[in-house]
Amino acid sequence: MNDLERRLLGEILSIRAVDCHSHVPPESPHARSLWDLLGYHYYTELAHSAGMPAEAVDARRSEDERIGEMVARLETLDNTVQHSWLMEAARELFGFRAERLTAENWPDLARAVAEAARLEGRYRAVLAKANLEKVFLTNRFDEDLAPVDRTVFVPCLRADDLVFNMADADVRRRLAARTGVDVASTGDVRQAAHELMRHFVQHGGASAAIGLPPDFEPRAPDESAAGRALAHALKGRGPAPDEAGALAAFVFDVLAAACREFRRPFQLMIGAIRNIYPAGVPGGRDLLSKQGSLAAYADLFRRYPQVDFTVSVLSMAWAHELATFAWIFPNVKPSGHWWYTNIPAHIEYDLRGRLEALPKVKLIGYYSDMYKVEFGLPKFNMYRRILARILAREFVAPGRLTESQAVDVAGLLLRENPKRIFGV
Repeated sequence: MNDLERRLLGEILSIRAVDCHSHVPPESPHARSLWDLLGYHYYTELAHSAGMPAEAVDARRSEDERIGEMVARLETLDNTVQHSWLMEAARELFGFRAERLTAENWPDLARAVAEAARLEGRYRAVLAKANLEKVFLTNRFDEDLAPVDRTVFVPCLRADDLVFNMADADVRRRLAARTGVDVASTGDVRQAAHELMRHFVQHGGASAAIGLPPDFEPRAPDESAAGRALAHALKGRGPAPDEAGALAAFVFDVLAAACREFRRPFQLMIGAIRNIYPAGVPGGRDLLSKQGSLAAYADLFRRYPQVDFTVSVLSMAWAHELATFAWIFPNVKPSGHWWYTNIPAHIEYDLRGRLEALPKVKLIGYYSDMYKVEFGLPKFNMYRRILARILAREFVAPGRLTESQAVDVAGLLLRENPKRIFGV
């Protein structure tokens, strides 16, 4: 790292960032045991891919047994960026000084994690160390939002169950319990979506979000077909495949309309094929696909110009396509580097292209996708280092931006753009 990169990184590290997507559980946001760190799906799935039986980390085994299994496998993945996240978190948040986590020293780290977990305001201290001002949650549609600490956490309506499982009686029962609307018609779906979004907004909800398979098409809905699917569901019969697709497209469209009504963005996370490897460890069974195209979303973006769609894609094959859509559509905002693209080589390639091609006011730089707040620090620091390197080498050194201007760009990506787009 040269002096220019070092200066820029120092400035970028001082920017208090906004994390617009995580899976942090609001009732237990920080790690209470070492397993809360080693059990992160990145580690269990990589260890399994390197030969560890999935049964080794079965939840029916004791935490110490699972930790021991994982520690024994860390050497097989110590070349990965994920391993570097673990060690940076251990050093910076728990004072762990050994170069590696081993069978001999892991109890020391386990004690440090357990002791830190008992400290008052622990999750706030961890987020302050990571220099994160706000962290978005991923909330079930019927989750109790009242206990959420809104000084640091931002509720977000996760819509997958609503869109893909509306024919399920239990989903409709839960929806009725939350909204007071018994869903028996397409009109009831609209009313329930309105009540649900109103509830989330009243509790500080900043957006809706959904994970979409690569073959999903958010077409203009066929309300008649959606109504038939609901009618069949009410009679206890599963809808035919074409009717199920029509119902999903209809519910998705209703939620987009609710986002428009309540002036909230819709976070679209596109490209995951679920449960493609059923024998994998929990969290390690889904993969990406290069099939499909964002062209299927063009009509959606045209129909809802008032809604900001913050879009993440899983495949690098889709990354350039996302940049071109953001190039053309005012309401399409590229967001973060999701899941399988969340490694430095992919981030650097994609981020450089976005910075060179798109208006800086449209870019949401990064989100953690973390399950415990401890991973915010190493993951955001990884991104900050990449951002400093690109700005230094590609923008400041050639004279395209001054150092001050480069720092301003970093501030937009990490803080100002997500605050403005999501209204937090």
